Amino acid sequence: MKAISNERRRVVLLFAIFCLWVLFIGASLVKVQVLDYSKNVLKVQAQSSRTIPLLPKRGTIYDCNGEILAISVKTQSVYLENKLNEESQEIFNTITKGNILSLTDNEKKSISQRISRGEKFIWVKRKLSDEEYEALNKIKESFKGQSSLEFLEEYKRVYPQKSLASHILGGVGIDEQGLCGLEYSVDSIIKGKEGKMKVEQDARQKAFDIQYIGEHVEGKDVYLTIDSSVQFFVEKELKNTIEKHNAKGGTVIVMDSRDGAILAMASYPDFSPDEVQNSASKITRNKAISLIYHPGSTFKIITVSTALETNVCYPQQIFDCENGSFQVTRELSIKDDHPHSQLTLEDIIVNSSNIGAAKIGAKLGEATLDKWIRQFGFGEKVDLHLPEEESGIYNQRKKWSGISVYYLAHGYEIGVTPIQMIRAYNIIASGGYIVHPYVIKEIQGETLPSPLDEKKKILSVGTVQRMTAIMMQVVERGTGKNAKIEGIPIAAKTGTSKRIARNKDNPRAYISSFGGFFPANNPRITMFVVVEEPQGQYYGGDVAAPLFKTIAEKLMIYLGIFPELENKNDTRL
Repeated sequence: MKAISNERRRVVLLFAIFCLWVLFIGASLVKVQVLDYSKNVLKVQAQSSRTIPLLPKRGTIYDCNGEILAISVKTQSVYLENKLNEESQEIFNTITKGNILSLTDNEKKSISQRISRGEKFIWVKRKLSDEEYEALNKIKESFKGQSSLEFLEEYKRVYPQKSLASHILGGVGIDEQGLCGLEYSVDSIIKGKEGKMKVEQDARQKAFDIQYIGEHVEGKDVYLTIDSSVQFFVEKELKNTIEKHNAKGGTVIVMDSRDGAILAMASYPDFSPDEVQNSASKITRNKAISLIYHPGSTFKIITVSTALETNVCYPQQIFDCENGSFQVTRELSIKDDHPHSQLTLEDIIVNSSNIGAAKIGAKLGEATLDKWIRQFGFGEKVDLHLPEEESGIYNQRKKWSGISVYYLAHGYEIGVTPIQMIRAYNIIASGGYIVHPYVIKEIQGETLPSPLDEKKKILSVGTVQRMTAIMMQVVERGTGKNAKIEGIPIAAKTGTSKRIARNKDNPRAYISSFGGFFPANNPRITMFVVVEEPQGQYYGGDVAAPLFKTIAEKLMIYLGIFPELENKNDTRL
Protein backbone atom coordinates (compact mmCIF):
# COMPACT_ATOMS: atom_id res chain seq x y z
CA MET A 1 0.00 0.00 0.00
CA LYS A 2 2.83 2.32 0.85
CA ALA A 3 4.39 1.81 -2.61
CA ILE A 4 1.08 2.61 -4.31
CA SER A 5 0.79 5.79 -2.22
CA ASN A 6 4.30 6.96 -3.22
CA GLU A 7 3.58 6.24 -6.87
CA ARG A 8 0.38 8.27 -6.67
CA ARG A 9 2.22 11.23 -5.14
CA ARG A 10 4.78 11.15 -7.95
CA VAL A 11 2.03 11.13 -10.54
CA VAL A 12 0.27 14.05 -8.86
CA LEU A 13 3.55 15.97 -8.63
CA LEU A 14 4.36 15.35 -12.29
CA PHE A 15 0.83 16.38 -13.28
CA ALA A 16 1.13 19.58 -11.22
CA ILE A 17 4.47 20.39 -12.87
CA PHE A 18 2.96 19.71 -16.29
CA CYS A 19 0.00 21.99 -15.51
CA LEU A 20 2.29 24.75 -14.31
CA TRP A 21 4.40 24.37 -17.48
CA VAL A 22 1.25 24.56 -19.65
CA LEU A 23 0.12 27.64 -17.73
CA PHE A 24 3.54 29.26 -18.16
CA ILE A 25 3.55 28.56 -21.92
CA GLY A 26 -0.03 29.85 -22.16
CA ALA A 27 0.82 33.01 -20.21
CA SER A 28 3.86 33.59 -22.41
CA LEU A 29 1.75 33.20 -25.54
CA VAL A 30 -0.86 35.60 -24.15
CA LYS A 31 1.89 38.12 -23.34
CA VAL A 32 3.53 37.81 -26.75
CA GLN A 33 0.37 37.63 -28.89
CA VAL A 34 -2.02 39.77 -26.85
CA LEU A 35 -0.38 42.06 -24.30
CA ASP A 36 2.78 42.83 -26.34
CA TYR A 37 1.15 42.46 -29.75
CA SER A 38 1.51 46.10 -30.83
CA LYS A 39 5.10 46.34 -29.65
CA ASN A 40 6.10 43.14 -31.42
CA VAL A 41 4.38 44.17 -34.64
CA LEU A 42 6.34 47.42 -34.61
CA LYS A 43 9.56 45.50 -33.96
CA VAL A 44 8.92 43.16 -36.90
CA GLN A 45 8.03 46.09 -39.14
CA ALA A 46 11.20 47.91 -38.10
CA GLN A 47 13.26 44.88 -39.07
CA SER A 48 11.45 44.25 -42.35
CA SER A 49 10.83 47.79 -43.58
CA ARG A 50 12.44 51.21 -43.51
CA THR A 51 10.87 54.60 -44.20
CA ILE A 52 13.15 57.11 -45.92
CA PRO A 53 12.17 60.79 -46.15
CA LEU A 54 12.19 62.27 -49.66
CA LEU A 55 13.17 65.91 -49.35
CA PRO A 56 11.70 68.07 -52.13
CA LYS A 57 13.70 70.49 -54.22
CA ARG A 58 13.98 73.79 -52.39
CA GLY A 59 12.82 76.85 -54.32
CA THR A 60 15.40 78.97 -56.15
CA ILE A 61 16.20 82.52 -55.03
CA TYR A 62 16.77 85.08 -57.82
CA ASP A 63 17.85 88.71 -57.86
CA CYS A 64 15.77 91.39 -59.61
CA ASN A 65 17.38 90.57 -62.99
CA GLY A 66 16.85 86.81 -62.80
CA GLU A 67 20.40 86.01 -61.65
CA ILE A 68 20.48 82.92 -59.40
CA LEU A 69 21.50 83.63 -55.81
CA ALA A 70 20.60 80.24 -54.30
CA ILE A 71 19.61 76.95 -55.93
CA SER A 72 19.26 73.29 -54.94
CA VAL A 73 20.97 70.69 -57.15
CA LYS A 74 20.95 66.90 -57.05
CA THR A 75 23.83 65.21 -55.30
CA GLN A 76 24.71 61.86 -53.74
CA SER A 77 24.97 60.94 -50.06
CA VAL A 78 26.74 57.76 -48.90
CA TYR A 79 25.84 55.31 -46.14
CA LEU A 80 26.94 51.90 -44.89
CA GLU A 81 24.53 48.96 -45.25
CA ASN A 82 25.94 47.17 -42.18
CA LYS A 83 25.20 43.42 -42.30
CA LEU A 84 28.51 42.21 -40.92
CA ASN A 85 30.39 44.47 -38.51
CA GLU A 86 33.87 43.30 -39.51
CA GLU A 87 33.23 43.91 -43.20
CA SER A 88 31.71 47.34 -42.54
CA GLN A 89 34.69 48.37 -40.44
CA GLU A 90 37.05 47.19 -43.19
CA ILE A 91 35.17 49.31 -45.76
CA PHE A 92 35.26 52.33 -43.46
CA ASN A 93 38.98 51.87 -42.74
CA THR A 94 39.64 51.91 -46.50
CA ILE A 95 37.79 55.24 -46.75
CA THR A 96 39.65 56.85 -43.85
CA LYS A 97 43.10 55.60 -44.89
CA GLY A 98 42.63 57.06 -48.35
CA ASN A 99 41.63 60.47 -46.93
CA ILE A 100 38.77 60.48 -49.41
CA LEU A 101 36.43 62.34 -47.07
CA SER A 102 37.29 65.25 -44.80
CA LEU A 103 35.89 63.68 -41.62
CA THR A 104 36.80 64.95 -38.17
CA ASP A 105 38.21 62.59 -35.51
CA ASN A 106 34.88 62.75 -33.65
CA GLU A 107 32.96 61.82 -36.81
CA LYS A 108 35.27 58.86 -37.46
CA LYS A 109 34.90 57.68 -33.86
CA SER A 110 31.10 57.99 -33.98
CA ILE A 111 30.81 55.94 -37.20
CA SER A 112 33.09 53.19 -35.81
CA GLN A 113 31.02 53.03 -32.63
CA ARG A 114 27.80 52.70 -34.63
CA ILE A 115 29.34 49.85 -36.63
CA SER A 116 30.35 48.10 -33.39
CA ARG A 117 26.81 48.45 -32.03
CA GLY A 118 25.53 46.65 -35.12
CA GLU A 119 23.40 49.48 -36.49
CA LYS A 120 22.19 48.56 -39.96
CA PHE A 121 21.97 52.01 -41.57
CA ILE A 122 24.92 54.35 -40.95
CA TRP A 123 25.43 57.68 -42.69
CA VAL A 124 29.06 58.18 -43.71
CA LYS A 125 28.69 61.62 -45.36
CA ARG A 126 25.87 63.68 -46.76
CA LYS A 127 25.99 65.83 -49.91
CA LEU A 128 29.13 64.53 -51.62
CA SER A 129 31.19 66.40 -54.17
CA ASP A 130 31.60 64.80 -57.62
CA GLU A 131 35.18 63.80 -56.79
CA GLU A 132 34.14 62.19 -53.48
CA TYR A 133 31.33 60.26 -55.18
CA GLU A 134 33.61 58.86 -57.88
CA ALA A 135 36.23 57.72 -55.34
CA LEU A 136 33.64 56.10 -53.05
CA ASN A 137 31.93 54.38 -55.97
CA LYS A 138 35.22 52.63 -56.80
CA ILE A 139 35.44 51.38 -53.20
CA LYS A 140 31.83 50.18 -53.38
CA GLU A 141 32.57 48.13 -56.50
CA SER A 142 35.74 46.62 -55.00
CA PHE A 143 33.93 45.08 -51.99
CA LYS A 144 31.65 42.11 -52.68
CA GLY A 145 30.78 40.96 -49.13
CA GLN A 146 27.52 41.15 -47.20
CA SER A 147 28.08 44.75 -46.03
CA SER A 148 28.25 47.46 -48.66
CA LEU A 149 28.46 51.16 -49.41
CA GLU A 150 25.22 52.57 -50.81
CA PHE A 151 24.25 55.93 -52.26
CA LEU A 152 21.09 58.00 -51.87
CA GLU A 153 20.19 60.93 -54.11
CA GLU A 154 19.46 64.16 -52.25
CA TYR A 155 19.41 67.90 -52.92
CA LYS A 156 22.27 70.20 -51.98
CA ARG A 157 21.93 73.99 -51.59
CA VAL A 158 24.38 75.88 -53.77
CA TYR A 159 25.15 79.61 -53.77
CA PRO A 160 26.70 80.36 -57.21
CA GLN A 161 27.82 83.86 -56.24
CA LYS A 162 29.62 82.66 -53.09
CA SER A 163 29.39 85.19 -50.24
CA LEU A 164 27.39 87.78 -52.21
CA ALA A 165 24.34 88.97 -50.25
CA SER A 166 25.12 86.39 -47.55
CA HIS A 167 23.39 88.35 -44.77
CA ILE A 168 20.20 88.56 -46.82
CA LEU A 169 20.20 84.96 -48.02
CA GLY A 170 21.34 83.28 -44.79
CA GLY A 171 21.84 79.54 -45.20
CA VAL A 172 20.47 76.04 -44.66
CA GLY A 173 21.34 72.96 -42.60
CA ILE A 174 22.22 69.46 -43.77
CA ASP A 175 18.52 68.59 -44.26
CA GLU A 176 17.88 71.76 -46.30
CA GLN A 177 16.20 73.47 -43.35
CA GLY A 178 16.55 77.26 -43.19
CA LEU A 179 18.91 78.45 -40.45
CA CYS A 180 19.09 82.22 -40.90
CA GLY A 181 18.34 85.04 -43.34
CA LEU A 182 15.64 84.64 -45.99
CA GLU A 183 16.31 80.90 -46.08
CA TYR A 184 14.87 80.85 -42.55
CA SER A 185 12.17 83.53 -42.73
CA VAL A 186 10.50 82.13 -45.89
CA ASP A 187 11.36 78.49 -45.12
CA SER A 188 7.71 77.39 -45.07
CA ILE A 189 7.25 78.75 -48.62
CA ILE A 190 10.55 77.78 -50.17
CA LYS A 191 11.14 74.31 -48.69
CA GLY A 192 8.16 72.55 -50.33
CA LYS A 193 6.42 69.48 -48.91
CA GLU A 194 8.30 66.36 -47.85
CA GLY A 195 7.36 62.91 -49.19
CA LYS A 196 8.35 59.44 -47.91
CA MET A 197 9.51 56.16 -49.41
CA LYS A 198 8.77 52.85 -47.63
CA VAL A 199 11.19 50.00 -48.43
CA GLU A 200 10.11 46.41 -47.58
CA GLN A 201 12.93 43.92 -46.88
CA ASP A 202 13.14 40.13 -46.67
CA ALA A 203 14.97 38.14 -43.97
CA ARG A 204 18.26 38.82 -45.73
CA GLN A 205 17.41 42.52 -45.77
CA LYS A 206 17.09 42.65 -49.55
CA ALA A 207 14.51 45.14 -50.77
CA PHE A 208 11.58 43.49 -52.55
CA ASP A 209 8.97 46.27 -52.55
CA ILE A 210 9.09 50.10 -52.62
CA GLN A 211 6.05 52.27 -51.84
CA TYR A 212 5.84 56.07 -52.07
CA ILE A 213 3.87 57.55 -49.16
CA GLY A 214 2.55 60.97 -50.17
CA GLU A 215 3.81 63.08 -53.04
CA HIS A 216 6.56 65.57 -52.34
CA VAL A 217 5.93 69.11 -53.60
CA GLU A 218 8.78 71.34 -54.75
CA GLY A 219 9.29 74.68 -53.01
CA LYS A 220 8.33 78.01 -54.56
CA ASP A 221 10.86 80.29 -56.20
CA VAL A 222 11.51 83.72 -54.68
CA TYR A 223 12.54 86.85 -56.58
CA LEU A 224 14.31 89.64 -54.68
CA THR A 225 14.67 93.37 -55.27
CA ILE A 226 18.44 92.98 -54.83
CA ASP A 227 20.55 93.79 -57.89
CA SER A 228 23.60 91.49 -57.89
CA SER A 229 25.79 94.03 -59.66
CA VAL A 230 24.95 96.79 -57.18
CA GLN A 231 25.33 94.38 -54.28
CA PHE A 232 28.77 93.36 -55.54
CA PHE A 233 30.32 96.82 -55.71
CA VAL A 234 28.61 97.95 -52.49
CA GLU A 235 30.13 94.98 -50.63
CA LYS A 236 33.52 95.62 -52.23
CA GLU A 237 33.61 99.33 -51.30
CA LEU A 238 32.33 98.65 -47.77
CA LYS A 239 35.13 96.11 -47.22
CA ASN A 240 37.73 98.57 -48.57
CA THR A 241 36.54 101.26 -46.16
CA ILE A 242 36.50 98.90 -43.15
CA GLU A 243 40.06 97.78 -43.92
CA LYS A 244 41.29 101.33 -44.62
CA HIS A 245 40.09 102.61 -41.25
CA ASN A 246 40.75 99.35 -39.36
CA ALA A 247 37.09 99.43 -38.29
CA LYS A 248 35.16 96.72 -36.44
CA GLY A 249 32.47 96.41 -39.10
CA GLY A 250 29.80 98.27 -40.99
CA THR A 251 26.73 98.22 -43.20
CA VAL A 252 25.38 99.95 -46.30
CA ILE A 253 21.79 100.03 -47.55
CA VAL A 254 20.89 101.22 -51.06
CA MET A 255 17.19 101.78 -51.77
CA ASP A 256 15.05 102.97 -54.66
CA SER A 257 13.65 106.28 -53.35
CA ARG A 258 10.46 105.88 -55.37
CA ASP A 259 9.07 102.60 -54.09
CA GLY A 260 11.34 101.38 -51.26
CA ALA A 261 12.90 98.45 -53.17
CA ILE A 262 16.22 97.48 -51.57
CA LEU A 263 18.85 97.27 -54.33
CA ALA A 264 21.70 96.33 -52.01
CA MET A 265 22.14 95.56 -48.33
CA ALA A 266 25.67 94.77 -47.25
CA SER A 267 27.20 93.95 -43.86
CA TYR A 268 30.82 93.33 -42.99
CA PRO A 269 32.37 90.99 -41.90
CA ASP A 270 30.59 88.64 -44.28
CA PHE A 271 30.47 84.84 -44.58
CA SER A 272 29.79 82.11 -47.12
CA PRO A 273 26.21 80.73 -46.99
CA ASP A 274 27.74 77.31 -47.79
CA GLU A 275 29.53 77.45 -44.43
CA VAL A 276 26.72 78.98 -42.38
CA GLN A 277 26.72 76.07 -39.90
CA ASN A 278 30.36 76.81 -39.06
CA SER A 279 29.92 80.60 -38.86
CA ALA A 280 29.51 82.44 -35.55
CA SER A 281 26.18 84.18 -34.94
CA LYS A 282 27.92 87.55 -34.59
CA ILE A 283 29.16 87.12 -38.17
CA THR A 284 25.84 85.96 -39.67
CA ARG A 285 23.93 88.79 -37.97
CA ASN A 286 22.62 91.31 -40.49
CA LYS A 287 23.80 94.68 -39.13
CA ALA A 288 21.47 96.60 -41.45
CA ILE A 289 18.46 95.43 -39.44
CA SER A 290 19.92 94.40 -36.07
CA LEU A 291 22.66 96.91 -35.18
CA ILE A 292 21.29 99.22 -32.47
CA TYR A 293 23.26 102.44 -32.05
CA HIS A 294 22.93 106.13 -31.18
CA PRO A 295 22.19 107.91 -34.48
CA GLY A 296 23.91 111.09 -33.33
CA SER A 297 23.77 114.01 -35.75
CA THR A 298 21.99 112.06 -38.52
CA PHE A 299 18.93 112.26 -36.24
CA LYS A 300 18.91 116.08 -36.44
CA ILE A 301 17.05 115.72 -39.75
CA ILE A 302 14.06 114.35 -37.82
CA THR A 303 14.24 117.19 -35.26
CA VAL A 304 14.44 119.99 -37.84
CA SER A 305 11.80 118.43 -40.14
CA THR A 306 9.44 118.36 -37.16
CA ALA A 307 10.21 121.99 -36.26
CA LEU A 308 9.50 123.14 -39.83
CA GLU A 309 6.38 120.99 -40.27
CA THR A 310 4.84 122.24 -37.00
CA ASN A 311 5.85 125.87 -37.74
CA VAL A 312 7.78 126.07 -34.48
CA CYS A 313 10.87 127.29 -36.37
CA TYR A 314 11.84 128.66 -39.79
CA PRO A 315 15.07 128.17 -41.81
CA GLN A 316 16.69 131.54 -41.10
CA GLN A 317 15.77 131.67 -37.41
CA ILE A 318 18.79 132.56 -35.23
CA PHE A 319 19.89 130.38 -32.27
CA ASP A 320 22.53 131.13 -29.64
CA CYS A 321 24.97 128.22 -29.78
CA GLU A 322 26.81 129.30 -26.62
CA ASN A 323 30.30 129.27 -28.16
CA GLY A 324 30.46 125.51 -28.01
CA SER A 325 29.32 124.70 -24.42
CA PHE A 326 25.70 124.69 -23.22
CA GLN A 327 25.06 123.98 -19.52
CA VAL A 328 21.76 122.07 -19.44
CA THR A 329 21.83 121.31 -15.71
CA ARG A 330 24.41 121.80 -12.98
CA GLU A 331 25.92 118.40 -13.75
CA LEU A 332 25.33 118.05 -17.48
CA SER A 333 26.36 120.12 -20.47
CA ILE A 334 26.15 119.71 -24.27
CA LYS A 335 29.20 120.56 -26.34
CA ASP A 336 30.02 121.22 -30.00
CA ASP A 337 33.32 120.04 -31.46
CA HIS A 338 33.47 123.27 -33.46
CA PRO A 339 32.22 126.25 -31.37
CA HIS A 340 29.77 128.79 -32.80
CA SER A 341 28.15 131.84 -31.25
CA GLN A 342 25.03 132.21 -33.36
CA LEU A 343 23.68 130.00 -36.14
CA THR A 344 20.54 129.92 -38.27
CA LEU A 345 18.42 126.78 -38.18
CA GLU A 346 19.83 125.91 -41.61
CA ASP A 347 23.43 126.32 -40.43
CA ILE A 348 22.74 124.23 -37.34
CA ILE A 349 22.30 121.32 -39.75
CA VAL A 350 25.06 122.41 -42.16
CA ASN A 351 27.61 122.72 -39.31
CA SER A 352 26.03 119.92 -37.24
CA SER A 353 25.64 121.86 -34.00
CA ASN A 354 24.51 119.70 -31.06
CA ILE A 355 23.67 122.79 -29.01
CA GLY A 356 21.53 124.27 -31.77
CA ALA A 357 19.64 120.98 -32.24
CA ALA A 358 19.12 120.70 -28.46
CA LYS A 359 17.58 124.17 -28.36
CA ILE A 360 15.27 123.30 -31.27
CA GLY A 361 14.22 120.20 -29.32
CA ALA A 362 13.44 122.34 -26.28
CA LYS A 363 11.25 124.61 -28.43
CA LEU A 364 9.32 121.60 -29.72
CA GLY A 365 8.65 120.21 -26.23
CA GLU A 366 8.25 116.63 -25.10
CA ALA A 367 4.79 115.90 -26.50
CA THR A 368 5.49 117.19 -30.03
CA LEU A 369 8.95 115.66 -30.30
CA ASP A 370 7.72 112.28 -29.06
CA LYS A 371 4.77 112.28 -31.46
CA TRP A 372 6.95 113.01 -34.50
CA ILE A 373 9.73 110.60 -33.61
CA ARG A 374 7.06 107.90 -33.64
CA GLN A 375 5.57 109.34 -36.86
CA PHE A 376 8.95 108.79 -38.49
CA GLY A 377 8.72 105.12 -37.50
CA PHE A 378 11.18 104.83 -34.62
CA GLY A 379 10.51 102.35 -31.86
CA GLU A 380 9.01 99.79 -34.26
CA LYS A 381 10.34 97.26 -36.75
CA VAL A 382 10.39 98.02 -40.47
CA ASP A 383 9.55 94.32 -41.16
CA LEU A 384 11.51 93.28 -44.23
CA HIS A 385 10.60 89.61 -43.71
CA LEU A 386 14.15 89.03 -42.50
CA PRO A 387 14.78 87.34 -39.12
CA GLU A 388 16.44 88.98 -36.11
CA GLU A 389 15.33 92.52 -36.97
CA GLU A 390 15.43 94.82 -33.95
CA SER A 391 12.88 97.50 -33.12
CA GLY A 392 15.50 99.76 -31.55
CA ILE A 393 15.33 101.42 -28.12
CA TYR A 394 12.90 104.25 -27.57
CA ASN A 395 11.28 104.84 -24.18
CA GLN A 396 7.70 105.83 -23.50
CA ARG A 397 7.46 109.54 -22.62
CA LYS A 398 6.58 108.77 -19.00
CA LYS A 399 10.11 107.35 -18.65
CA TRP A 400 11.86 110.41 -20.06
CA SER A 401 14.21 112.39 -17.88
CA GLY A 402 13.89 116.15 -17.49
CA ILE A 403 16.55 116.68 -20.17
CA SER A 404 15.46 114.04 -22.71
CA VAL A 405 14.31 116.59 -25.31
CA TYR A 406 17.80 118.10 -25.39
CA TYR A 407 19.50 114.78 -26.00
CA LEU A 408 16.92 113.18 -28.30
CA ALA A 409 17.11 116.26 -30.53
CA HIS A 410 20.71 115.46 -31.47
CA GLY A 411 20.47 111.66 -31.51
CA TYR A 412 21.02 110.38 -27.98
CA GLU A 413 18.70 108.65 -25.46
CA ILE A 414 17.48 106.60 -28.43
CA GLY A 415 18.77 103.47 -30.16
CA VAL A 416 18.00 102.99 -33.86
CA THR A 417 18.81 100.53 -36.64
CA PRO A 418 20.21 101.50 -40.07
CA ILE A 419 17.03 100.28 -41.79
CA GLN A 420 14.95 102.61 -39.58
CA MET A 421 17.21 105.51 -40.51
CA ILE A 422 17.00 104.95 -44.26
CA ARG A 423 13.22 104.70 -44.02
CA ALA A 424 13.16 108.05 -42.16
CA TYR A 425 15.49 109.74 -44.69
CA ASN A 426 13.42 108.42 -47.55
CA ILE A 427 10.38 110.31 -46.23
CA ILE A 428 12.08 113.47 -47.46
CA ALA A 429 13.34 111.77 -50.65
CA SER A 430 9.86 110.49 -51.54
CA GLY A 431 8.16 113.85 -51.16
CA GLY A 432 6.95 113.46 -47.56
CA TYR A 433 5.64 109.87 -47.69
CA ILE A 434 6.55 106.90 -45.54
CA VAL A 435 7.36 104.27 -48.17
CA HIS A 436 8.01 100.87 -46.62
CA PRO A 437 11.31 99.26 -47.68
CA TYR A 438 11.03 95.72 -49.05
CA VAL A 439 13.41 93.02 -50.26
CA ILE A 440 11.01 90.36 -51.67
CA LYS A 441 9.80 91.36 -55.12
CA GLU A 442 7.80 88.26 -56.04
CA ILE A 443 6.99 84.76 -54.82
CA GLN A 444 6.11 82.15 -57.42
CA GLY A 445 2.34 81.82 -57.73
CA GLU A 446 1.55 84.54 -55.17
CA THR A 447 0.42 88.14 -55.51
CA LEU A 448 2.20 90.48 -53.12
CA PRO A 449 0.77 93.87 -52.11
CA SER A 450 2.52 96.90 -53.56
CA PRO A 451 4.47 98.88 -50.92
CA LEU A 452 3.06 102.07 -52.46
CA ASP A 453 -0.45 100.93 -51.50
CA GLU A 454 0.51 101.45 -47.84
CA LYS A 455 2.31 104.80 -48.20
CA LYS A 456 1.33 107.53 -45.77
CA LYS A 457 2.09 111.24 -46.15
CA ILE A 458 3.47 112.92 -43.04
CA LEU A 459 5.45 115.92 -44.37
CA SER A 460 4.16 118.75 -46.54
CA VAL A 461 5.73 119.71 -49.87
CA GLY A 462 7.02 122.92 -48.29
CA THR A 463 8.87 121.07 -45.51
CA VAL A 464 10.32 118.57 -48.01
CA GLN A 465 11.63 121.38 -50.23
CA ARG A 466 13.17 123.27 -47.29
CA MET A 467 14.78 120.13 -45.85
CA THR A 468 16.14 119.10 -49.25
CA ALA A 469 17.70 122.54 -49.70
CA ILE A 470 19.26 122.44 -46.21
CA MET A 471 20.65 118.89 -46.73
CA MET A 472 22.14 119.92 -50.07
CA GLN A 473 24.04 122.67 -48.26
CA VAL A 474 25.49 120.03 -45.91
CA VAL A 475 27.26 118.52 -48.95
CA GLU A 476 28.02 121.82 -50.67
CA ARG A 477 29.62 123.68 -47.75
CA GLY A 478 29.11 121.71 -44.55
CA THR A 479 30.26 118.55 -42.80
CA GLY A 480 29.37 116.37 -45.81
CA LYS A 481 31.70 117.97 -48.38
CA ASN A 482 33.57 114.68 -48.84
CA ALA A 483 30.45 113.24 -50.51
CA LYS A 484 30.22 115.97 -53.15
CA ILE A 485 30.04 114.82 -56.79
CA GLU A 486 30.31 117.39 -59.55
CA GLY A 487 27.21 117.52 -61.70
CA ILE A 488 24.88 115.62 -59.37
CA PRO A 489 23.15 117.34 -56.41
CA ILE A 490 23.19 115.26 -53.21
CA ALA A 491 21.11 115.92 -50.09
CA ALA A 492 22.60 114.29 -47.00
CA LYS A 493 23.67 114.49 -43.35
CA THR A 494 26.69 113.30 -41.41
CA GLY A 495 26.68 111.60 -38.02
CA THR A 496 29.27 110.71 -35.37
CA SER A 497 28.19 109.10 -32.10
CA LYS A 498 29.55 107.12 -29.19
CA ARG A 499 28.56 103.48 -28.93
CA ILE A 500 25.67 102.52 -26.67
CA ALA A 501 27.73 99.79 -24.97
CA ARG A 502 31.09 101.44 -24.38
CA ASN A 503 34.06 99.25 -25.26
CA LYS A 504 36.27 98.96 -22.15
CA ASP A 505 39.35 98.41 -24.31
CA ASN A 506 38.44 101.37 -26.51
CA PRO A 507 36.72 104.18 -24.59
CA ARG A 508 36.76 106.24 -27.80
CA ALA A 509 34.55 103.78 -29.67
CA TYR A 510 32.52 105.72 -32.23
CA ILE A 511 29.92 105.04 -34.91
CA SER A 512 30.41 107.01 -38.13
CA SER A 513 27.35 107.37 -40.35
CA PHE A 514 26.08 109.19 -43.40
CA GLY A 515 22.65 109.19 -45.00
CA GLY A 516 21.22 110.92 -48.01
CA PHE A 517 19.60 110.77 -51.45
CA PHE A 518 20.29 111.81 -55.04
CA PRO A 519 19.68 113.47 -57.44
CA ALA A 520 18.42 115.83 -54.75
CA ASN A 521 15.86 117.58 -56.99
CA ASN A 522 14.33 114.30 -58.17
CA PRO A 523 15.57 111.41 -56.01
CA ARG A 524 16.22 107.98 -57.47
CA ILE A 525 18.45 106.52 -54.74
CA THR A 526 18.39 106.78 -50.96
CA MET A 527 21.43 105.40 -49.18
CA PHE A 528 22.59 104.99 -45.59
CA VAL A 529 26.12 104.11 -44.47
CA VAL A 530 27.30 103.03 -40.99
CA VAL A 531 30.91 102.25 -40.00
CA GLU A 532 31.59 100.78 -36.54
CA GLU A 533 34.57 101.88 -34.49
CA PRO A 534 36.93 103.29 -37.13
CA GLN A 535 40.45 103.90 -35.86
CA GLY A 536 42.18 107.26 -36.29
CA GLN A 537 39.68 109.41 -38.17
CA TYR A 538 36.16 108.73 -36.88
CA TYR A 539 33.94 111.64 -37.97
CA GLY A 540 31.07 110.64 -40.27
CA GLY A 541 32.19 113.25 -42.77
CA ASP A 542 35.69 111.74 -42.94
CA VAL A 543 34.82 108.02 -42.87
CA ALA A 544 31.24 107.37 -44.03
CA ALA A 545 30.81 110.27 -46.49
CA PRO A 546 33.65 109.17 -48.85
CA LEU A 547 32.16 105.65 -48.92
CA PHE A 548 28.76 107.15 -49.82
CA LYS A 549 30.40 109.13 -52.62
CA THR A 550 32.28 106.14 -54.08
CA ILE A 551 29.12 104.04 -54.23
CA ALA A 552 27.02 106.95 -55.55
CA GLU A 553 29.46 107.50 -58.44
CA LYS A 554 29.18 103.86 -59.48
CA LEU A 555 25.39 103.88 -59.12
CA MET A 556 25.09 107.01 -61.23
CA ILE A 557 26.90 105.26 -64.11
CA TYR A 558 25.30 101.82 -63.65
CA LEU A 559 21.73 103.14 -63.40
CA GLY A 560 22.23 105.90 -65.97
CA ILE A 561 21.28 108.68 -63.56
CA PHE A 562 21.69 111.98 -65.39
CA PRO A 563 19.78 114.75 -63.57
CA GLU A 564 19.21 116.93 -66.58
CA LEU A 565 17.42 114.06 -68.37
CA GLU A 566 15.30 112.90 -65.43
CA ASN A 567 11.52 112.78 -65.57
CA LYS A 568 9.77 113.96 -62.45
CA ASN A 569 9.42 111.51 -59.60
CA ASP A 570 5.70 110.62 -59.45
CA THR A 571 5.89 109.65 -55.78
CA ARG A 572 7.32 113.06 -54.95
CA LEU A 573 4.40 114.96 -56.47
